[in-house]
Amino acid sequence: MIEALDYAQRTNTIGSLRNADVSRTITAPAVLAQSQAPTVIVQENNALRETLARLNERLNEPFVTVNTVTGDLGIKQAQDDYQRQMNNKSPKSKRK
Repeated sequence: MIEALDYAQRTNTIGSLRNADVSRTITAPAVLAQSQAPTVIVQENNALRETLARLNERLNEPFVTVNTVTGDLGIKQAQDDYQRQMNNKSPKSKRK
């Protein structure tokens, strides 16, 4: 309902809204909700449950990481980038 009023205000058609427009906005979501078959919801829940189970299994597996000191993805580059950002947050005249 609020979205319909907001749209009518933005399009300058709020003055032409009728009772039927408001009634249609209120009853449409209820009609759509009743028209969905419960089997669709059950199937979606099963798919969600299976996805969460696979995610849980994957999160329980060890993570393998590769850490380097030098290079584009190295720790030194990350520290240099951080230091540059910290230096850029304040003007040079106020740096110690």
